[in-house]
Amino acid sequence: MNAYESLLQRSKEIALYNSAASVLSWDQETYMPAKAGAYRAEQLGQFAGLTHRLGTSAEVGDWIKACEDQLPSCSDEEEMALRAANVREWRRDYDRATKLPGRLVEELARTTSLARETWAQARSKSDFSSFAPWLEKILGLVREQADAWGYTTCAYDALLEGYEPGARAADLAPVFADLQKQLTPLLPRLQEITGAVDPARLDGNYSIPAQQALNRQVAEAMGFDFGAGRIDTTVHPFCTEMGPKDCRLTTRYNEKDFTSSLFGVMHEAGHGLYTQGLVPEQFGTPMGTYLSLGIHESQSRLWENQVGRSLSFWQQWYPRVQKQFLDLAALSLEEFWIIVNRVKSTHIRVEADEATYNLHIILRFEIEQRLVSGELAVADLPRAWNTRFEELFQIPVPDDARGCLQDTHWALGLIGYFPTYTLGTLNAAQLFHAATQQVPGLESDLKGGNYGRLLTWLQEKIHRHGRRYSPSELIERATGESTKATYFMDYLKAKYRI
Repeated sequence: MNAYESLLQRSKEIALYNSAASVLSWDQETYMPAKAGAYRAEQLGQFAGLTHRLGTSAEVGDWIKACEDQLPSCSDEEEMALRAANVREWRRDYDRATKLPGRLVEELARTTSLARETWAQARSKSDFSSFAPWLEKILGLVREQADAWGYTTCAYDALLEGYEPGARAADLAPVFADLQKQLTPLLPRLQEITGAVDPARLDGNYSIPAQQALNRQVAEAMGFDFGAGRIDTTVHPFCTEMGPKDCRLTTRYNEKDFTSSLFGVMHEAGHGLYTQGLVPEQFGTPMGTYLSLGIHESQSRLWENQVGRSLSFWQQWYPRVQKQFLDLAALSLEEFWIIVNRVKSTHIRVEADEATYNLHIILRFEIEQRLVSGELAVADLPRAWNTRFEELFQIPVPDDARGCLQDTHWALGLIGYFPTYTLGTLNAAQLFHAATQQVPGLESDLKGGNYGRLLTWLQEKIHRHGRRYSPSELIERATGESTKATYFMDYLKAKYRI
């Protein structure tokens, strides 16, 4: 084999091990017995160490260098561009991975696996003190990661780079500050508009089997392939890829409010459609891998919000839902739409409305930077969280479960991840606007419950490119502009007619 073929084989070998580890992680979140946590941590640690060794061996560096010096040619111009992109991204991954000692990789995998179990128990009891030692340890490990990777301005940038290549905290901070400045004065008006209908009128008895049936119908209509995926139940909704034809969605259920689960499924199915839209033949290579979490989140937010919370969506689906859930008989379409788009300060990020959601992210973005730098001690986290939360939302935090313990990200070592949610929100609005401009008759399609051409446009503009372009390049190629907050603010104002 030549160097490129050797890299291709090694990359796909690593992908096979990573996909097996994904099965173990998915099982840990869904069906694993409670007492199996310690052994599962050892399993995941072994996989992490194995793939790290395979990906950082000296021969891999030699193969990459050989391809950079002379990439094996072929007659197909598109294939050559694909190979060049793969080599470029293999170099990026190799240079980052070789800076981390195997010991650190394995220790982080074991620690976060064990910490996840402690976090779940701490959250259920609203007991931050029991999770605090684990967070201390995780912060120590991710700081060690950041130091090994290196950075110019702050350690947080080294962590952020792993989730959103090219993004820097200093660049994001003014964008987020401007977004907060525009959102804050708008909130009272949005709360007034959407406060006209008592949300308690949505309360009912929505059986879980009926919710599961509706969730599947909607996900299928969106284009999610259940021959290559499934939905299961978990504490914290997520989507995970286990292979080119195996994508798992999860959700949680509230028998008094079916929309919590439904919007969760639409969100995760948006992630799943991106996963299913990657070129399966390229699985295990950069060209068959998602680009960034800001791009991934743009897909989930677009389907959940621009599609799922639109009046046109519910004009199509509400009559069907009323037949499934008789408790909705006395609630009109317009009243229902106002309730599911209600703007109100709430403690839980994943249940927040579109307008206040980004304030949740701004809170986490600020606190993460302070934790990583050491400016904020772990012991002081609940107080710092509660103080800043009340400044942003004007309501107190009743307990840690609805405060700093609500998200699983820190227990999993995913520090630097949160900013990508707001990047995804901005990208979603911009992409949706571009789609309506570029696909004639798309709005009529969506009103009729036909989502195929929207999905095709997303596959063409986003999914099939893998990691060929940078996040900013991909958005500019799809929309004609770099990411801007303008489209999100315009979307909100048009939606609420203000």
